[in-house]
Amino acid sequence: MTTLSSSRTVHRHSGVAHNPHQLLPERSLGAQRAAMRGFDRHPDAGRSRTTRFGEIVLTYLEHEPVEAVTDDEVLYRDEDTLRFFVVLDGEIRLIHDDATATLGRRDSALILGSAPVAYVSGDDARIVVCDIPADHGSLTAVPRSAPFVVGRAEQAVPCALGAFLVDLLRQDAQRMSPVTRAQVADVLRTLVTSTIMALAVAGCSGWDLRKQRLAALRHIASKYADPELSSASVAEYLGLSRRSLQRLFEDEDRTVAQRIQEVRTQHAVARLKDKRFANVSLGEIATLAGFGSTVAMRRAVQDATGLTPTDLRRKALLPPASAARLADRYAGDAMSNLVVSTALAA
Repeated sequence: MTTLSSSRTVHRHSGVAHNPHQLLPERSLGAQRAAMRGFDRHPDAGRSRTTRFGEIVLTYLEHEPVEAVTDDEVLYRDEDTLRFFVVLDGEIRLIHDDATATLGRRDSALILGSAPVAYVSGDDARIVVCDIPADHGSLTAVPRSAPFVVGRAEQAVPCALGAFLVDLLRQDAQRMSPVTRAQVADVLRTLVTSTIMALAVAGCSGWDLRKQRLAALRHIASKYADPELSSASVAEYLGLSRRSLQRLFEDEDRTVAQRIQEVRTQHAVARLKDKRFANVSLGEIATLAGFGSTVAMRRAVQDATGLTPTDLRRKALLPPASAARLADRYAGDAMSNLVVSTALAA
């Protein structure tokens, strides 16, 4: 994970129900009770309230800006717990080794992986959090390949669940009868498990596709010089059929073959412009870039830059004045071609 500057813990939950009064140490007991009843703003740096319904723990949290958090000070979650939360106000960022996401008002997130997920906020924020054991009977099959998944504000169910959680935290759960608490726990359990399963299935599916795409691109970047590199060899490396590989990139603007060609062209162009390769033959540069022949490299370079490899090298290595004259010559050739084409059309 990127090294982050030290800050404070946003919220730690150990899986044990807390006394709500112990969460607000800086205020008098009367002020704490008033704040917990109405969630009114208070000048203190941050405050939270926690309650439990069966195995599910709910937490309401307000905090000031959090510039960054270290690995020791992430939004703590036991790896045996799934954490779902909804942003009520403000904007936060989640940061993991392989992914980042920015969440605004009414956006939600489900933290799935065991690796730490850093939590950053540039403004005051309010969130409502729901923790449930990962080994809950309805969640044993939940996919967990992604470190976290995100639900957006337009997704009605996560937003509705967030509103329901806030309403529950406004209640004085301790005054509920055992029967009422059991009924609330049953309803909450159904809503939470179904929402978590839906988010996890959709999010992890997209995450798995993204990881496979990244694996394909990394393989291309490391093997571009191999003339045998092709869509078929990339598919074989990933253990996929060629059709499955094509599906990974069907929403992208370039195919796998086009990406291979693009990477090879970039390396060829870079070497043609590099003074250290001034005495290296075009054939050797074509080989170093993974092209099977100088003809293939010439075609690719000319399509990308408008210049042949020889002219591109000459322009890059010539003094500025000579390069300007060469550019003028190409501009004049282009104008002549335009005049001829216009005359022929007439």
